[in-house]
Amino acid sequence: MERSVKTYKEYWGYYWRVISRHQIPGIFRWDRELVDLIQEVCKLAPGAEILDLGCGGGDQAKVLAQKGFKITGIDNVPSLITFAKDAFRKEDLPGEFIEQDMRSIKYENQFDLVTMLSGTFGFFSENENMGMLKKIYRALKQGGAAFLDYLPLERFSRIEHTKTWKQIENGYSLAEEWFDVPSATYRTKHIHILLDGRIIEGAEEEGYGANEVIRCYGAREIELLAGSVRFKVTAHLTRNHIGNSDYQAKDGEPRGMLVVSKVSLGR
Repeated sequence: MERSVKTYKEYWGYYWRVISRHQIPGIFRWDRELVDLIQEVCKLAPGAEILDLGCGGGDQAKVLAQKGFKITGIDNVPSLITFAKDAFRKEDLPGEFIEQDMRSIKYENQFDLVTMLSGTFGFFSENENMGMLKKIYRALKQGGAAFLDYLPLERFSRIEHTKTWKQIENGYSLAEEWFDVPSATYRTKHIHILLDGRIIEGAEEEGYGANEVIRCYGAREIELLAGSVRFKVTAHLTRNHIGNSDYQAKDGEPRGMLVVSKVSLGR
């Protein structure tokens, strides 16, 4: 059997954000309902300019473009950018997709909204996550908003160390997941055993023993982090808000979606 180690950029990004994602029942309806929620809570004006960081295959960006918003999507996985461009071309939708590490963006006062969806916020180190917030703040126009989808500590800290497998279209997927308490990170390892004789392992993050390491945040913690960058918190939502604009979250329910605005210091 042929055994190889592949990075997120080489293999896993496209698998998770296109192949696996598109097999989730009801995922495209979920995207439409999520975009409806974003449009409502962020009070988007017609033709608003939106920067989608970690855009993946452009699933949510496409819905936003269909509503008439101007889209710029950024992802560091070439195959995802190609997929997003093709999807927009097929529907003759305007939009710009850029292959770039989001940590290197240098926009200033350009966008009405910046989104980080699909649990994208928290993929980096503490300093880099703070740096992303600062770059997002600079990229926004005055009065603009950011919609940040993150992994809530209140839910992920309960995850036990488990190993599971499932059948996929061309083989089997083995997964290991756990929560690391000292670093407050959710960690995973993946292996694909394919019917054509290939075994594909995920490349490990150096020193972590995992393919994917994502910082989880408590509700109050992430609000304070955003406030330290001068953002004003305007909403803190749960998954149950999606598709249900009248839903009122319970006090003990994990959040996971933070909405902040860029306002002047005097306001």
